[in-house]
Amino acid sequence: MIFDTDKNLRLYAGFNSAFEVIAKFIEENDMKSMECGSYEVAEGIKVGIDEYEPGAGGDFEAHREYNDLQYAICGEETIEVLPLEFVKDSTGYKPDIEFFTSQTAAATKVALTEGTFAFLAPQDAHKPGIKSGTDKIKKAVFKIKID
Repeated sequence: MIFDTDKNLRLYAGFNSAFEVIAKFIEENDMKSMECGSYEVAEGIKVGIDEYEPGAGGDFEAHREYNDLQYAICGEETIEVLPLEFVKDSTGYKPDIEFFTSQTAAATKVALTEGTFAFLAPQDAHKPGIKSGTDKIKKAVFKIKID
């Protein structure tokens, strides 16, 4: 997992070139005014924009085909994260997502606030959507195809 601000996205381009593409997309678009929905960013990168009221969160989830870069456009929520080996009781794998109903260790809590992002790789089980302050969050989830 990587947790940082949008100002530092380009610092991670050496790790994955998608960081440069995503930084440029955020700079060139008025994210606060964008309609909720799915957008193609570049080959192998898509983004889903959603606005909702965080709650208790759901089950932990993990992905196999895509990395997630979850970016808070406005508002805030908490995301709980822990290594994949500390979640259990899978509900079954569906294309690019698997949910887990229990955990064997405490999770790290990440406060996703306006202008921050969390990069989550396949080994990062995560539970987004946990209320932590504001009533609503507008969030972009960039899906980065794993080669």
